[in-house]
Amino acid sequence: MSYKLGDTWSRTFDYDGMLTKGMEAGVDWPIEDLQMLYTSFEDVNYHSEAGYLYGAIQELKTGNTKLAVVDLDKFNSLCAKTLTGFTQPETKFDTDWDDDNIYAPV
Repeated sequence: MSYKLGDTWSRTFDYDGMLTKGMEAGVDWPIEDLQMLYTSFEDVNYHSEAGYLYGAIQELKTGNTKLAVVDLDKFNSLCAKTLTGFTQPETKFDTDWDDDNIYAPV
């Protein structure tokens, strides 16, 4: 399943697609599209990322494009960081997530 703006959680939700779409979001997007993206992030509990998107939407509604650009840059960067975090373990222990025998009794 590929992500579409406004998608909400399902067993086959495309988290990578949502984050990729988040990296593409810009002030040139219609506010309605940004709001649909925000809905998706909130629905799947990506509140940290969604906070910057929410701020950008509010700034765009009041016509403050300069602050919206700052918020969207932070949002884009956080989406990229989250996406790369899925494929790059932060510690040695993160690489053992699929080792079912790591805590098996001897």
